[in-house]
Amino acid sequence: MTDPVVSGTWLVVRTSLPLWRTRDNPSVTYAPLPDGRVVDTVRFTRGGRAGLIIGVDTPLPDGGWAWRGVSLLTRFTVSRWRVLAAGDGWAITVFERTPFTPAGLDVYAHTPALTAAQVQELEAALDGLPAAQPFRAALFSPVHDGR
Repeated sequence: MTDPVVSGTWLVVRTSLPLWRTRDNPSVTYAPLPDGRVVDTVRFTRGGRAGLIIGVDTPLPDGGWAWRGVSLLTRFTVSRWRVLAAGDGWAITVFERTPFTPAGLDVYAHTPALTAAQVQELEAALDGLPAAQPFRAALFSPVHDGR
């Protein structure tokens, strides 16, 4: 696997996805499988209760990924996504619409808050990414309470 973003745990620190307005502490953990696919575990809290969404990402020929849920509710849902850019401790991903979510953009980081230098680097990257432009105005920071 050549994409370093799809390994380890990332916090969603900025997003255009309305789902994260009502859920806190969003994170995604990627665990590579021997066959090149990746287990994708999304964790969050809502009203103090833990939430979990698990899927498997399959690499696509264009360098993106196809996510498919593993639960009964999400098994037939496929979401295509890709990494647009990555820097020191942050990454930008964009994903297509699914029956449950609109198309959108997530900014990942290894910590709940970006440093000033990371913000500057991230903003410069966003400015130069045509695929990010439709989502820029909708970006917000979900709540991370340090748990």
